Amino acid sequence: MTEPLYGTPHPHGPLLGPLSPPLLRSTTAGQPDAEALRAFGAGERSGEFYQRLGHGNGRAFESLVAELEGADGAVAFASGMAAMSAALAAHLRAGDRVLLAEEIYGGTSAFALHDLVRFGVTVDRFSALDLGGLRAALQQPARLVVFESPINPTLRVVDVRAVVALARAAGARTVFDGTFAPPPIQRALDLGVDLVVHSATKFFGGHSDVLAGVVAGRHELLGPIEAYRRRSGAVLAPDPAWLLLRSWPTLALRVQAQQAAALAIAQELHHDLRAGSLQQISYPWLVDHPDHALARAQMQGGGCVVSLTLPGGLPGARAVFDRLQRIARAPSHGGVESLATLPAFTTHAALSPAQRQRAGIADGLLRVSVGLEGVEVLLADLRAALRR
Repeated sequence: MTEPLYGTPHPHGPLLGPLSPPLLRSTTAGQPDAEALRAFGAGERSGEFYQRLGHGNGRAFESLVAELEGADGAVAFASGMAAMSAALAAHLRAGDRVLLAEEIYGGTSAFALHDLVRFGVTVDRFSALDLGGLRAALQQPARLVVFESPINPTLRVVDVRAVVALARAAGARTVFDGTFAPPPIQRALDLGVDLVVHSATKFFGGHSDVLAGVVAGRHELLGPIEAYRRRSGAVLAPDPAWLLLRSWPTLALRVQAQQAAALAIAQELHHDLRAGSLQQISYPWLVDHPDHALARAQMQGGGCVVSLTLPGGLPGARAVFDRLQRIARAPSHGGVESLATLPAFTTHAALSPAQRQRAGIADGLLRVSVGLEGVEVLLADLRAALRR
């Protein structure tokens, strides 16, 4: 079998030598002979050759992701959208049909609706919360079913196993965006999905200083994705790969602390629902969340994001957003810093108001990514912003 050109799980041995991996920035590497050059050029050999085709820092990160996900391997990219677009483009061709969830990250929707369709791919939408609708949509052949859970930013939870079962019965593969709940919160491959995509910028990086993406799954599905990466040039560079390796040992600890804080904040803010300063609060571990039982069945925690729907629509949300002092007003999530964002202006800005409404995203929705500043500090900031 030809050696994969991407990272695969590797056995652990005793820690010897430098405990921090070296950063190798060299774009090219000298080879011993013509046969080595031939093997690299034919894709039969991995290792240090030419950086666009992969490199040691990237493969080390990919191996960690593959191990964490229980996957054959993983392929790393320069951003989360580079990873998602590669996962789709590598497995679609003109004439294919893809079923894309209405409730999915806005960048994925924009890529599908503006780019895939230009190359002759039919993009049809479905609600990941409506299994009957998906079953009906699968009456016509589809190559891929693309969805996410928990859903950004509403935090509704999708029955992943049920979606996978319907897609598999119809001969379609599943591409799953696991960014909002990576392991250890949720292992999508264990739930049956074929490919899981992460924006590694978020929890895997964890410090708001690296842009990256990664796809994990079976060798047979990763091969075309790695080949697409070589052709498109969207490889993860050594420096961000090294930063991801730096962040990796604290991933579980960070997620544990952030989840605990997010749950505490969500529970406390229930008092503000009664006071009228909030219309709705969404967090999957709250007992009155519509998908609470499902979240308990397929997740190991409610995640690190809390979504608030504020009275007064978008003007009301803007006013609260502008009054925040400790929580940074910025896009992204999953870092040690708490961030607040307005999805209508950021994650789903590319969608029309009607498309956002179909995805369940209210104009007054404020998304809060909970960091490590402490529950009392964050609650004080939120309550001050809500009550003025």
